[in-house]
Amino acid sequence: MKEDFLHHVWKYKLFDQSELQTTDGRSLSIIKGGYHNHDAGPDFSQATILIDDIEWNGNVEIHIKASDWLRHQHQANTAYDTVILHVVYESDKVITLSGEEPIPCLELKHRISPDLLSKYEKLLLNKSWIACENNLETIDQDKIKLWLNTIAIERLHDKSQQVIKDLDESTYHWEKVFHKHLFRVFGLKVNQEAFTYLFESLPFERMVQSSDEVFRVEALLFGQAGFLSESHKNDYAQALLKEYTFLKHKYSLEPIAQNYWKFARMRPANFPTIRIAQLSQLLHKYPQLFQRILDTDVKMISSLFADIQPSAFWKTHYRFGESSTERSKLLGKSRIDLIIINAVVPILFSYGKIKKDDAYIDKALDLLEQVPAEKNSIINQWKTLGISSDSALQSQSLLHLKKQYCDHYKCIQCQIGVNIISQP
Repeated sequence: MKEDFLHHVWKYKLFDQSELQTTDGRSLSIIKGGYHNHDAGPDFSQATILIDDIEWNGNVEIHIKASDWLRHQHQANTAYDTVILHVVYESDKVITLSGEEPIPCLELKHRISPDLLSKYEKLLLNKSWIACENNLETIDQDKIKLWLNTIAIERLHDKSQQVIKDLDESTYHWEKVFHKHLFRVFGLKVNQEAFTYLFESLPFERMVQSSDEVFRVEALLFGQAGFLSESHKNDYAQALLKEYTFLKHKYSLEPIAQNYWKFARMRPANFPTIRIAQLSQLLHKYPQLFQRILDTDVKMISSLFADIQPSAFWKTHYRFGESSTERSKLLGKSRIDLIIINAVVPILFSYGKIKKDDAYIDKALDLLEQVPAEKNSIINQWKTLGISSDSALQSQSLLHLKKQYCDHYKCIQCQIGVNIISQP
């Protein structure tokens, strides 16, 4: 059993409330169960109860066993001095407050219906891909969609925490924070760390200043990435090296180690050299890209990335020392979608949240709705269970649901799980 199950039972009064008594035999009436607290401190605040017809106002703490109070060290935390009722599944120990009178305690062990417990236990013991997969078809699809919409907002709130952390570290420089996330997306999972190191190795202002000429920003990025060497004999690489050597001394730069970069088992179009070439063009074309996104209609944002073509050298190269068949190196549709999902939308959402402007929050959600659903093993598995996604808003919700709820058996915090155990 998990405590969140008891939270649910208490919150919705899913227990026998007839002839309630505390464990020491006093009569108990619940006037108000309190507000569920998801932060530090007692589980429910501002509760009102009657004990032997005397009104008590304060907080309620919930545990599986009464002794969990001591195991969680609540006796050493003054925040718990306001607890007026200790609700437990099993009362295995008398708990006193500050070493004085026992805390009034309600035991639920024999007050929760066996049917409710059975449904809950079946979910927790199910070792399928998700605990409720055998029950999903019994839940109304509209309820599932409503929950997924809630989950989408929750996922964006979670992502905004990292954005806010980056903003705090950059004195709320929105362009800088946006470009940091943009660099990470360009690295995919394989080179995400390397692209982050690359971004952090460069003074952002110098990068923006260099962007007026694409050749200069290429020299800066490729040089800092450690890709420029005397061993590359072509004119383009040597010219970049010469320019970077000048910039390196001018700005006292130190390149990152080249061994951060990974090329193995990657499609050439995803090589970090190609991504840096594309980033260089993007920085050159839109040095204030986030401001451009703020000002651009939601239907046109993807077009900002659509015609980003690297320098002519990269039409016949994937790396500096190896030529290849001539091919366009435009950003593909799937890559643009990833940029929107993982860089544009989280920053836009955070911008609206911090500025208290719902127009930008709605813009972020509209963007997710117009981007096609992602394709991966998790989304495919949901589809086999009868839950498909038509947009990135829905696929992001399903990813969040699986990783943050299903994988941790947080069934009682999930509206799908709640609906299943609440069925007659």
